[in-house]
Amino acid sequence: MNEQEKKDLLQQIQSRMTGDRVQDTAILEEEINRLEGQENANEIADELLQMAYGMITDEEQAYLQKTLYIDGKSLGHIYAETSDLMRKGNRAEALKLSRALYEHILMHFRESDTERFFSFRNPFESNLYHILYHPTKRLIKTPFDFTLYIGAHAYNLVEAGRAPEAIPVLKEAIRFNPVNPDPRFELAEVYKLTGDNDKLFETVMDTLPICTSAYAISRCYSNLGFWCVNTKDYDSAVRFYYESLNFADHPAIAGELKHIEVLSGKPLVPPTKEMINKAFAKYEIYHGPGQEVLHVAHELAKQANEAGQLREEAFYLNIIVSLIHDDEAQIRLNEIVAQLSAE
Repeated sequence: MNEQEKKDLLQQIQSRMTGDRVQDTAILEEEINRLEGQENANEIADELLQMAYGMITDEEQAYLQKTLYIDGKSLGHIYAETSDLMRKGNRAEALKLSRALYEHILMHFRESDTERFFSFRNPFESNLYHILYHPTKRLIKTPFDFTLYIGAHAYNLVEAGRAPEAIPVLKEAIRFNPVNPDPRFELAEVYKLTGDNDKLFETVMDTLPICTSAYAISRCYSNLGFWCVNTKDYDSAVRFYYESLNFADHPAIAGELKHIEVLSGKPLVPPTKEMINKAFAKYEIYHGPGQEVLHVAHELAKQANEAGQLREEAFYLNIIVSLIHDDEAQIRLNEIVAQLSAE
């Protein structure tokens, strides 16, 4: 985003201001979250935060300064610096900075008896969370994606050879967004490193119901294959690995299958569908995408359709099409793509 585009965006956001302090602050928060991860996002977010400051009392300004900044830099800026240090291979400084960010988040965004902070990335995750977890506390949206920020600290710990220390950190990342599979996948990788096979299986079981793509399900089944190798159940491992490939291609799985061939001392035979189903039944694992995920995707796609929100509808239809062969969803998705392209 060049300077002119940045200026135009800020003017566009300013044009949405209504003069109502509460409403305008909500608009700015929405824009800050929408911009996260985009080019120049931190610069624009800082300007939006300054705009928000102009709408609130001195007491509220002091609170925001204490909770959303570290040494005069916004949490978004701190995360960006951490990521940059990670890319440059400066592990020691990256770890130091990510630790400061992690500790700051835990200090200022604690869960209480009546309130809980969350970092859902979209309405789909919010709806899925309510269906799966039935929350009783008031949910307060965080100003940034804390699951992402905390996950960066866990990654730095693993890179520093301190994998066991990453476990409670990743659990905090999950707490801010229990329906985001990413930190659970990272937790599974840590349990592989630490050799905790029981916790690995438990984590895979917790991840399967919230998978929203074929790739995510494939990764879960691959982890089940890894788990079965550790328990020396090579037949089930082969079946889980093959089913992983049915959802998404993973080049590494070919090597894993060769490894099983060596360990078992017999040539591999591609399993039949019936054999694969038996592996799932053996461990009482539900086979395929979670029904709650599909239900939420269908309902939100319907609502978006009725509201004429094409991009939102396409987002939910993509989830459905990725998980199951749904001709109706695919046809409608193709129609939306064609219409958006024409526009």
